[in-house]
Amino acid sequence: MKFVLIVAKGKHRGRPIPIHVDLFVIGTARTCQLRADHPDLGEQHCALVTRGHKVFVRDLGSGKPTLVNGHDLPTSGEWPLHKGDTVAVGPLEFRVSMQEKQLSQRDLEEWALRALDEDHGPKRSAFDELDDMMRGPDTSYVAASKAAEAILGKAAAMRGVVRGRLRLTRDGGVTVVRLNDVHLVDEAELSHLKMELQENLGVNNLRVLIDMKNVRRMASAAVVLFADLSQWLKGKGSTMALCRLRPELAGIVGDLRNLFNIRVFDDKDKAVAGKW
Repeated sequence: MKFVLIVAKGKHRGRPIPIHVDLFVIGTARTCQLRADHPDLGEQHCALVTRGHKVFVRDLGSGKPTLVNGHDLPTSGEWPLHKGDTVAVGPLEFRVSMQEKQLSQRDLEEWALRALDEDHGPKRSAFDELDDMMRGPDTSYVAASKAAEAILGKAAAMRGVVRGRLRLTRDGGVTVVRLNDVHLVDEAELSHLKMELQENLGVNNLRVLIDMKNVRRMASAAVVLFADLSQWLKGKGSTMALCRLRPELAGIVGDLRNLFNIRVFDDKDKAVAGKW
């Protein structure tokens, strides 16, 4: 996993700091990979840890706060990081981004500034993108290429748009949200998933179908997440159902059906056609 810290404020705003090691320590000690002399920084303040394909920030118990998206990490606690997250320690603030390809230093600096500006600019919702994709060919189209573009746009809409760990599509009047997570176990990951779901499903009067095809493990905290999400959607005049839960998660299915009155379908097409 290669990622970049982008300095988010101060005279070095936009400066990229590529991370190529599995353990990157920030603090005042000489052993730190990123060192700054400031009274609000601990000797070894925090560490960025790469494990497999995930990046985490870990507070190192210096007694000085480590903030992720404005929230304090527990002392010696750890939290997963995702693209667009903000990490603040003492006077330093960074935006996390993923580096998709090798760039020259000059190109990397331009890319970092552009990424920072995009993060601060207005964001298009997934529904706006889906609307654009689904917009049919105008009757004024005279070129076959324009009609082809519209057809390709509809094909793209069937594949959906990706937002973090979610893939959103539309099927009739149903908004289908496929989860890309395999394990719904870690508390920090579940918290981030809940945030992504609420950020992308804030439109009123939706029929939301959560597609669980990829999920192989679930903790009881995931059941609570879906119960909370169902109530949150209900407050917006929306309804929610789940589909394609694996047979080995039958106990969880029972909890969702019986305790929280959430419809669970074995088949996605039946769910889309069903009444809920």
